[in-house]
Amino acid sequence: MTHCSKNNTHHFTLLPLLLSTLLLLSLPSCTQRDDAFGNDLVPPSQHMRSTIDSTVLVHTYISTCDSLETSVSGYYEPLVGSYIDPLTGRIDIQAFVNYSPFGFRHSHYFGENPVIDSMRYAITFTGAIGDTTKSVTVDVYEVKDYHFHQDSAYFSNFDMSPYIGATPLFSFEQKGPGTAYGRLPDEFAKRLLDNTQSKENIYYNDTLFHKKFPGLYFKLRNQATAGEEGTLLKMDMAQSTMYLFYHNTGPNGLDTLDQQILFYSDRTYDYICFTTIQHDYTLSDPSKGGVPATAIGDTTHASEYMYVQGLAGLMGQLRIEKSQLERLQQQAVEQGYSHIALHRAELKVRMVDSGYEQYNKSFTGLGIYHNMIGYEFLDEYNPILDAITTNNYTATLGGSLNRSLGIYTFDITSYVQKLLTGKEERYTTELLPAYLQRNDTGRSWIYGSNSPYPPLLVLTYTLIK
Repeated sequence: MTHCSKNNTHHFTLLPLLLSTLLLLSLPSCTQRDDAFGNDLVPPSQHMRSTIDSTVLVHTYISTCDSLETSVSGYYEPLVGSYIDPLTGRIDIQAFVNYSPFGFRHSHYFGENPVIDSMRYAITFTGAIGDTTKSVTVDVYEVKDYHFHQDSAYFSNFDMSPYIGATPLFSFEQKGPGTAYGRLPDEFAKRLLDNTQSKENIYYNDTLFHKKFPGLYFKLRNQATAGEEGTLLKMDMAQSTMYLFYHNTGPNGLDTLDQQILFYSDRTYDYICFTTIQHDYTLSDPSKGGVPATAIGDTTHASEYMYVQGLAGLMGQLRIEKSQLERLQQQAVEQGYSHIALHRAELKVRMVDSGYEQYNKSFTGLGIYHNMIGYEFLDEYNPILDAITTNNYTATLGGSLNRSLGIYTFDITSYVQKLLTGKEERYTTELLPAYLQRNDTGRSWIYGSNSPYPPLLVLTYTLIK
């Protein structure tokens, strides 16, 4: 027992000394680090400085997109109506659609001595925006003296007035979703009877038919006025149709025959549909944050808000402060560095009033463009080229709405790097809906640079000699 006790006493006497030695070796205050150690072995061209963050000022302005191709919007699900948003004013939308007989034949197409009984229409509406408690009147005009082409693009500012008359072909009332039924004039139906046996018969092919019957133009009779919300109706031309009922008076004629006429069918590709659109921004309500008419097009005074609207409406303009990028480059030179290598250029814009109502009306994704009307895209966000090469629209800058934060975030690294190197000289870009949402009815309300929450462009980069 005495031997064991002596050994234990010796062990605990050495332990404090051992701990003191380990602690002394591990104290950071006793270590001096040479950050430049080994630099003399690295070629000067490879010298670099650690990653740095800088925030660059972005100015915002309010402008309009003016015109968009609408012959691809909501493929045969066009909108028609008049609607007022307190932020962006009134939008009026009219729809052009053409129609084709079910199948094309030419020889004695209607049989022997046909006689018209009646012609009926069924126009289907699958959705509505605005006040659906009130019926609205839709006037439908026959389009004449114009031949629309399937392989052509038609834009929202196309002027239809030279091709329609003062009197509609027919009219109907509609309240929200549903189907409108009615009868077309007999005079119109009689012109559809063509029994010639040559290739001049309008039923010989779609080109001949559409030269004589270009299509119909749907227009809401009364525009929404101040104090009203108005209504936009969503048509479904795939579920809409017309029927021409007739009978033959010859000895072998059947009692009743019909010719179905379609506004859209997957069986052929000769259908055309597009919308024409007008905006009246004077009907916005500035007391509720609506766009001031005087701010539209003002590129001198930075805006408090930006408004991003679909259907050829309002857009934001973003101008990066050139002098701040030049100052970063100058500071790099003064410190002995020749090049700024960007790791990331992240732009963040914040929604106004990011609650349920705004989320419900806002776009889920936004895009940044050089000039969308002219199809001038940022290199890393070129949806047209992307669709050609990948058969899909996958190019993105981010731009998705974070609903928890109410913020859209964009990665514009390539664009800003080119500004720094001088390969890009356009410091102003357009903030618009993501390309696939450009013809949607949404709109996003965003803080501008003259607000408590201006856009933030954060650059993360390395300085290189």
